[in-house]
Amino acid sequence: MSSRIYSVVKAFAALLMASAFCLAQAQGAYPSKPITMYVGFAAGSATDIVARVIAQKLSERLGQPIVVQNLTGAASTIATAAVARAAPDGYTLMTVSGALAIGPAVYHNLKFDVEKDLTSVGLIGSLPTVLLINESLPPRSLSEFVAYAKTRPGQLNFGSSGNGGSTHLSAELFSHAVGIKMTHVPYRGNSPAAAALMAGEVQVLMDTVLLASQSVKTSRVRALAVTGKTRSPVLPDVPTFAEAGLPNFDASIFFGLMGPAQLPKDVVDKLNKELNEVLKDASVRTSLATHGGLQLSGGTPDQMAQVVHDEVAKWKKVAQQAGIKAE
Repeated sequence: MSSRIYSVVKAFAALLMASAFCLAQAQGAYPSKPITMYVGFAAGSATDIVARVIAQKLSERLGQPIVVQNLTGAASTIATAAVARAAPDGYTLMTVSGALAIGPAVYHNLKFDVEKDLTSVGLIGSLPTVLLINESLPPRSLSEFVAYAKTRPGQLNFGSSGNGGSTHLSAELFSHAVGIKMTHVPYRGNSPAAAALMAGEVQVLMDTVLLASQSVKTSRVRALAVTGKTRSPVLPDVPTFAEAGLPNFDASIFFGLMGPAQLPKDVVDKLNKELNEVLKDASVRTSLATHGGLQLSGGTPDQMAQVVHDEVAKWKKVAQQAGIKAE
Protein backbone atom coordinates (compact mmCIF):
# COMPACT_ATOMS: atom_id res chain seq x y z
CA MET A 1 0.00 0.00 0.00
CA SER A 2 1.44 3.37 -1.05
CA SER A 3 2.07 5.95 1.63
CA ARG A 4 -0.59 8.20 0.11
CA ILE A 5 -3.28 5.50 0.20
CA TYR A 6 -2.21 4.59 3.73
CA SER A 7 -2.61 8.21 4.82
CA VAL A 8 -6.10 8.40 3.30
CA VAL A 9 -7.16 5.16 5.01
CA LYS A 10 -5.70 6.36 8.31
CA ALA A 11 -7.52 9.69 8.05
CA PHE A 12 -10.79 7.97 7.18
CA ALA A 13 -10.43 5.62 10.15
CA ALA A 14 -9.78 8.55 12.44
CA LEU A 15 -12.89 10.26 11.09
CA LEU A 16 -14.98 7.17 11.76
CA MET A 17 -13.65 6.91 15.30
CA ALA A 18 -14.39 10.56 15.96
CA SER A 19 -17.92 10.18 14.59
CA ALA A 20 -18.52 7.10 16.72
CA PHE A 21 -17.26 8.97 19.81
CA CYS A 22 -19.55 11.93 19.13
CA LEU A 23 -22.52 9.59 18.58
CA ALA A 24 -21.77 7.79 21.82
CA GLN A 25 -21.52 11.10 23.62
CA ALA A 26 -24.84 12.23 22.15
CA GLN A 27 -26.54 8.96 23.05
CA GLY A 28 -25.09 9.08 26.56
CA ALA A 29 -26.32 12.62 27.31
CA TYR A 30 -29.29 12.32 29.67
CA PRO A 31 -32.05 12.82 28.81
CA SER A 32 -32.02 12.31 25.06
CA LYS A 33 -35.66 11.23 24.64
CA PRO A 34 -39.06 11.65 26.33
CA ILE A 35 -39.52 10.47 29.91
CA THR A 36 -42.58 8.63 31.26
CA MET A 37 -43.77 9.61 34.73
CA TYR A 38 -46.23 7.16 36.30
CA VAL A 39 -48.96 8.13 38.75
CA GLY A 40 -50.76 5.40 40.67
CA PHE A 41 -54.00 7.34 41.02
CA ALA A 42 -56.62 8.77 38.71
CA ALA A 43 -56.43 12.12 36.93
CA GLY A 44 -57.46 14.91 39.27
CA SER A 45 -56.21 13.18 42.41
CA ALA A 46 -53.76 14.98 44.69
CA THR A 47 -50.86 12.85 43.43
CA ASP A 48 -51.84 13.48 39.81
CA ILE A 49 -52.03 17.24 40.35
CA VAL A 50 -48.60 17.29 41.99
CA ALA A 51 -47.13 15.11 39.25
CA ARG A 52 -48.38 17.28 36.40
CA VAL A 53 -47.13 20.51 37.95
CA ILE A 54 -43.70 18.99 38.60
CA ALA A 55 -43.54 17.24 35.22
CA GLN A 56 -44.20 20.43 33.29
CA LYS A 57 -41.46 22.42 34.99
CA LEU A 58 -39.02 19.51 35.11
CA SER A 59 -39.54 18.97 31.38
CA GLU A 60 -38.63 22.59 30.71
CA ARG A 61 -35.41 22.27 32.68
CA LEU A 62 -34.40 18.91 31.17
CA GLY A 63 -35.30 19.84 27.62
CA GLN A 64 -37.36 16.70 27.00
CA PRO A 65 -41.10 15.96 27.21
CA ILE A 66 -42.30 14.21 30.37
CA VAL A 67 -45.47 12.21 29.73
CA VAL A 68 -47.62 11.64 32.82
CA GLN A 69 -49.29 8.23 32.68
CA ASN A 70 -52.01 7.23 35.15
CA LEU A 71 -51.87 3.53 36.02
CA THR A 72 -54.46 3.09 38.74
CA GLY A 73 -55.46 0.31 41.08
CA ALA A 74 -54.67 -1.27 44.44
CA ALA A 75 -53.61 1.98 46.13
CA SER A 76 -50.88 2.70 43.54
CA THR A 77 -49.19 -0.71 43.92
CA ILE A 78 -49.87 -1.60 40.26
CA ALA A 79 -48.02 1.49 39.05
CA THR A 80 -45.23 0.90 41.56
CA ALA A 81 -44.76 -2.65 40.30
CA ALA A 82 -44.50 -1.37 36.71
CA VAL A 83 -41.79 1.12 37.67
CA ALA A 84 -39.90 -1.48 39.70
CA ARG A 85 -39.74 -3.70 36.58
CA ALA A 86 -38.64 -0.88 34.24
CA ALA A 87 -35.12 -0.44 32.88
CA PRO A 88 -32.97 1.68 35.23
CA ASP A 89 -32.12 4.27 32.59
CA GLY A 90 -33.93 7.35 33.91
CA TYR A 91 -36.71 7.26 31.33
CA THR A 92 -39.29 5.71 33.67
CA LEU A 93 -40.06 7.67 36.83
CA MET A 94 -42.92 7.86 39.29
CA THR A 95 -44.43 10.57 41.46
CA VAL A 96 -45.17 8.73 44.69
CA SER A 97 -47.22 9.64 47.74
CA GLY A 98 -47.68 8.26 51.22
CA ALA A 99 -49.60 5.36 49.69
CA LEU A 100 -46.22 3.95 48.66
CA ALA A 101 -45.36 3.33 52.31
CA ILE A 102 -48.84 2.16 53.28
CA GLY A 103 -48.91 -0.57 50.60
CA PRO A 104 -46.38 -2.86 52.35
CA ALA A 105 -48.35 -2.48 55.59
CA VAL A 106 -51.69 -3.69 54.24
CA TYR A 107 -50.88 -5.77 51.14
CA HIS A 108 -49.04 -8.95 52.00
CA ASN A 109 -48.43 -10.39 48.54
CA LEU A 110 -46.59 -7.51 46.86
CA LYS A 111 -44.11 -8.56 44.20
CA PHE A 112 -41.74 -5.72 45.00
CA ASP A 113 -39.97 -4.12 47.95
CA VAL A 114 -40.37 -0.32 47.99
CA GLU A 115 -36.99 0.12 49.66
CA LYS A 116 -35.01 -2.34 47.52
CA ASP A 117 -36.68 -2.22 44.12
CA LEU A 118 -36.94 1.56 43.74
CA THR A 119 -34.45 4.43 43.74
CA SER A 120 -35.23 7.60 45.66
CA VAL A 121 -34.65 10.74 43.59
CA GLY A 122 -35.96 13.45 45.89
CA LEU A 123 -38.72 14.76 48.10
CA ILE A 124 -41.34 17.14 46.78
CA GLY A 125 -43.13 17.88 50.03
CA SER A 126 -45.93 16.80 52.33
CA LEU A 127 -49.67 17.40 52.36
CA PRO A 128 -51.15 17.91 55.85
CA THR A 129 -54.22 16.02 56.98
CA VAL A 130 -57.08 17.45 59.00
CA LEU A 131 -59.29 15.96 61.70
CA LEU A 132 -62.87 16.75 60.71
CA ILE A 133 -66.10 16.16 62.62
CA ASN A 134 -69.74 16.68 61.68
CA GLU A 135 -70.99 20.04 62.94
CA SER A 136 -73.77 18.34 64.92
CA LEU A 137 -71.23 17.03 67.45
CA PRO A 138 -70.77 19.32 70.48
CA PRO A 139 -66.92 19.37 70.74
CA ARG A 140 -65.32 22.62 69.59
CA SER A 141 -61.69 21.63 70.13
CA LEU A 142 -59.41 18.60 69.89
CA SER A 143 -59.30 18.08 73.66
CA GLU A 144 -63.09 18.30 73.91
CA PHE A 145 -63.46 15.76 71.10
CA VAL A 146 -61.07 13.28 72.72
CA ALA A 147 -62.94 13.55 76.03
CA TYR A 148 -66.26 13.15 74.19
CA ALA A 149 -65.07 10.06 72.27
CA LYS A 150 -63.62 8.38 75.35
CA THR A 151 -67.06 8.29 76.95
CA ARG A 152 -68.53 6.70 73.80
CA PRO A 153 -66.21 3.82 72.81
CA GLY A 154 -67.21 2.40 69.41
CA GLN A 155 -70.22 4.70 69.08
CA LEU A 156 -68.62 7.24 66.73
CA ASN A 157 -68.18 6.24 63.09
CA PHE A 158 -65.24 7.47 61.06
CA GLY A 159 -65.24 7.39 57.27
CA SER A 160 -62.38 6.67 54.90
CA SER A 161 -61.63 6.52 51.19
CA GLY A 162 -61.38 2.74 51.45
CA ASN A 163 -60.09 -0.09 53.60
CA GLY A 164 -56.32 0.16 54.02
CA GLY A 165 -56.07 3.64 52.49
CA SER A 166 -54.31 6.67 53.92
CA THR A 167 -57.47 8.18 55.43
CA HIS A 168 -58.22 4.85 57.13
CA LEU A 169 -54.78 4.44 58.65
CA SER A 170 -54.53 8.12 59.60
CA ALA A 171 -57.69 7.81 61.69
CA GLU A 172 -56.41 4.59 63.28
CA LEU A 173 -53.11 6.31 64.08
CA PHE A 174 -54.99 9.16 65.75
CA SER A 175 -57.29 6.80 67.69
CA HIS A 176 -54.32 4.91 69.07
CA ALA A 177 -52.44 8.11 69.92
CA VAL A 178 -55.26 9.49 72.08
CA GLY A 179 -56.71 6.20 73.33
CA ILE A 180 -60.17 6.20 71.77
CA LYS A 181 -62.17 3.58 69.87
CA MET A 182 -64.19 4.44 66.77
CA THR A 183 -65.96 2.29 64.15
CA HIS A 184 -64.58 2.32 60.61
CA VAL A 185 -66.94 2.86 57.64
CA PRO A 186 -65.09 2.60 54.30
CA TYR A 187 -66.25 4.36 51.12
CA ARG A 188 -65.10 4.22 47.51
CA GLY A 189 -62.94 7.30 47.47
CA ASN A 190 -62.42 10.60 49.31
CA SER A 191 -65.43 12.38 47.80
CA PRO A 192 -68.05 9.83 48.96
CA ALA A 193 -66.44 9.80 52.42
CA ALA A 194 -66.57 13.59 52.62
CA ALA A 195 -70.20 13.57 51.47
CA ALA A 196 -71.02 11.00 54.15
CA LEU A 197 -69.44 13.22 56.80
CA MET A 198 -71.44 16.26 55.69
CA ALA A 199 -74.63 14.18 55.65
CA GLY A 200 -73.99 12.83 59.14
CA GLU A 201 -73.65 9.18 58.04
CA VAL A 202 -70.28 9.24 59.78
CA GLN A 203 -69.17 11.69 62.45
CA VAL A 204 -65.40 11.79 61.86
CA LEU A 205 -62.99 11.90 58.92
CA MET A 206 -59.25 12.41 58.50
CA ASP A 207 -58.81 14.09 55.12
CA THR A 208 -56.13 16.01 53.26
CA VAL A 209 -56.09 19.75 53.81
CA LEU A 210 -56.87 20.37 50.14
CA LEU A 211 -60.09 18.34 50.21
CA ALA A 212 -60.94 19.25 53.80
CA SER A 213 -61.02 22.94 52.94
CA GLN A 214 -63.90 22.30 50.54
CA SER A 215 -65.88 20.46 53.23
CA VAL A 216 -65.27 23.15 55.84
CA LYS A 217 -66.67 25.81 53.50
CA THR A 218 -70.08 24.12 53.67
CA SER A 219 -70.34 24.87 57.42
CA ARG A 220 -71.55 21.30 57.93
CA VAL A 221 -68.08 20.19 58.98
CA ARG A 222 -65.80 21.41 61.76
CA ALA A 223 -61.99 21.18 61.47
CA LEU A 224 -60.31 20.55 64.82
CA ALA A 225 -56.61 20.23 64.03
CA VAL A 226 -54.18 19.97 61.12
CA THR A 227 -50.90 18.06 60.87
CA GLY A 228 -47.62 19.79 60.07
CA LYS A 229 -45.23 22.10 61.90
CA THR A 230 -47.14 25.23 60.97
CA ARG A 231 -50.73 26.12 60.20
CA SER A 232 -51.88 25.59 56.64
CA PRO A 233 -52.47 28.68 54.47
CA VAL A 234 -55.50 26.84 53.12
CA LEU A 235 -57.05 26.61 56.63
CA PRO A 236 -55.28 29.37 58.58
CA ASP A 237 -57.79 29.36 61.46
CA VAL A 238 -57.29 25.66 62.24
CA PRO A 239 -54.62 24.93 64.89
CA THR A 240 -51.90 22.37 64.38
CA PHE A 241 -52.11 19.18 66.42
CA ALA A 242 -49.18 20.51 68.47
CA GLU A 243 -51.08 23.72 69.23
CA ALA A 244 -54.14 21.65 70.09
CA GLY A 245 -52.23 19.56 72.63
CA LEU A 246 -50.94 16.56 70.62
CA PRO A 247 -47.36 17.56 69.68
CA ASN A 248 -46.00 14.29 68.31
CA PHE A 249 -48.87 13.36 66.03
CA ASP A 250 -48.23 13.48 62.29
CA ALA A 251 -50.23 11.80 59.54
CA SER A 252 -49.11 14.09 56.72
CA ILE A 253 -48.83 12.53 53.26
CA PHE A 254 -45.42 12.84 51.63
CA PHE A 255 -44.81 13.22 47.89
CA GLY A 256 -41.59 12.43 46.07
CA LEU A 257 -39.94 11.31 42.86
CA MET A 258 -38.60 7.76 42.40
CA GLY A 259 -37.37 5.43 39.68
CA PRO A 260 -36.36 1.77 39.32
CA ALA A 261 -33.59 0.31 41.46
CA GLN A 262 -30.00 0.90 40.42
CA LEU A 263 -30.54 4.17 38.58
CA PRO A 264 -27.09 5.52 37.65
CA LYS A 265 -25.79 8.05 40.17
CA ASP A 266 -25.26 10.74 37.54
CA VAL A 267 -28.90 10.41 36.43
CA VAL A 268 -30.16 10.55 40.03
CA ASP A 269 -27.97 13.57 40.80
CA LYS A 270 -29.18 15.43 37.72
CA LEU A 271 -32.84 14.71 38.39
CA ASN A 272 -32.45 15.65 42.05
CA LYS A 273 -30.73 18.92 41.21
CA GLU A 274 -33.39 19.92 38.70
CA LEU A 275 -36.23 18.83 40.99
CA ASN A 276 -34.92 21.08 43.76
CA GLU A 277 -34.73 23.96 41.31
CA VAL A 278 -38.30 23.31 40.18
CA LEU A 279 -39.48 23.56 43.80
CA LYS A 280 -38.03 27.07 43.99
CA ASP A 281 -40.11 28.22 41.02
CA ALA A 282 -42.63 30.90 41.98
CA SER A 283 -45.46 29.41 39.92
CA VAL A 284 -44.89 25.96 41.45
CA ARG A 285 -44.93 27.39 44.95
CA THR A 286 -48.13 29.29 44.19
CA SER A 287 -50.02 26.34 42.70
CA LEU A 288 -48.83 23.63 45.09
CA ALA A 289 -48.16 25.49 48.34
CA THR A 290 -50.33 28.60 48.46
CA HIS A 291 -53.39 27.14 46.72
CA GLY A 292 -52.81 23.42 47.26
CA GLY A 293 -51.65 23.43 50.87
CA LEU A 294 -48.54 21.35 50.10
CA GLN A 295 -45.55 22.01 52.36
CA LEU A 296 -42.67 21.91 49.85
CA SER A 297 -39.38 20.52 51.06
CA GLY A 298 -36.95 19.19 48.45
CA GLY A 299 -33.71 17.65 49.69
CA THR A 300 -31.30 14.86 48.81
CA PRO A 301 -32.03 11.33 47.56
CA ASP A 302 -30.85 9.98 50.92
CA GLN A 303 -33.35 12.18 52.75
CA MET A 304 -36.11 10.85 50.50
CA ALA A 305 -35.01 7.26 51.17
CA GLN A 306 -35.07 7.91 54.92
CA VAL A 307 -38.62 9.27 54.74
CA VAL A 308 -39.75 6.15 52.86
CA HIS A 309 -38.04 3.92 55.42
CA ASP A 310 -39.59 5.73 58.39
CA GLU A 311 -43.05 5.84 56.83
CA VAL A 312 -43.04 2.12 55.98
CA ALA A 313 -42.15 1.30 59.59
CA LYS A 314 -44.80 3.67 60.97
CA TRP A 315 -47.69 2.37 58.89
CA LYS A 316 -46.75 -1.29 59.40
CA LYS A 317 -47.06 -0.69 63.13
CA VAL A 318 -50.43 1.01 62.73
CA ALA A 319 -51.77 -1.77 60.50
CA GLN A 320 -50.65 -4.44 62.96
CA GLN A 321 -52.18 -2.63 65.93
CA ALA A 322 -55.51 -2.18 64.13
CA GLY A 323 -55.48 -5.55 62.36
CA ILE A 324 -55.82 -3.97 58.91
CA LYS A 325 -55.43 -6.06 55.76
CA ALA A 326 -56.42 -4.98 52.25
CA GLU A 327 -57.64 -7.38 49.59
